Amino acid sequence: MVLVFNIGNTNISIGTFQGNTLVFKARIRTNINYTEDQYFAVLYALLTKEGIDTADIDGAFIGSVVPGITRIITHMARKYFRVEPVTINGKSKIGIRNLYKNKKEVGDDRLANAAAARAQYGKKELVVIDFGTGTTFDVVTSTGGYIGGVIMPGLNLMLQSLFSRTAKLPQVDLKFPKNVIGDTTETSIQSGLLNGLIGSINHLIEGIKKERGIKKIKVVLTGGDADLIPVKLLKEKDVTVDKDLTLKGFKLIYDINTKTGRVKI
Repeated sequence: MVLVFNIGNTNISIGTFQGNTLVFKARIRTNINYTEDQYFAVLYALLTKEGIDTADIDGAFIGSVVPGITRIITHMARKYFRVEPVTINGKSKIGIRNLYKNKKEVGDDRLANAAAARAQYGKKELVVIDFGTGTTFDVVTSTGGYIGGVIMPGLNLMLQSLFSRTAKLPQVDLKFPKNVIGDTTETSIQSGLLNGLIGSINHLIEGIKKERGIKKIKVVLTGGDADLIPVKLLKEKDVTVDKDLTLKGFKLIYDINTKTGRVKI
């Protein structure tokens, strides 16, 4: 089994793969103050609850945008699973061509999303929209080139900013209101965030298609808040929701960069 970590600024998504099948997944809070022992205690409890024997873990991959946590999880994998985790570096093969101007600036998760979308949907023009701490758009050409995208604040980040920086605005649940015009402060905030995001998505996709000189594009939605987006409100009709896309992408990159699939130490 291969243990895959997607370390984000807010949460760490964890997946266990048996071959190409995702047999276990969980999400825990990113905590810079946790030691490798504390992270293992949490992970051990989750795996045990699902009937997964930690002795069956024979490989690991770490994708991360938080270097400090990468080091801690690396120590944990070495200490408790006796494996050397695979990570993305300048020599890694990722299944696509990274055409970003400064290749080192691209987050691991964005490369994984692009690689997984290319592997799953083939020679199509693609855009992956990842709804996490930030909302990212990643564009892959039909010839397999990752050319960049868009970064904007995520829904919860915008909500927290409103709540923490305004005296009278309340904390609200992220759910679509019935109408665009909110008749309470709560529904007004919900409409602004969620309908505003839908408007942004539609506008940005149209801009991407125009710049690419194409009439249609495959859209893949992923990330923790992907299920908040009503697909019917998107103008583009070829849309798929796959909340596990990033984990699948990291597993793909692991497979590409390990000949045997076993990296025991």
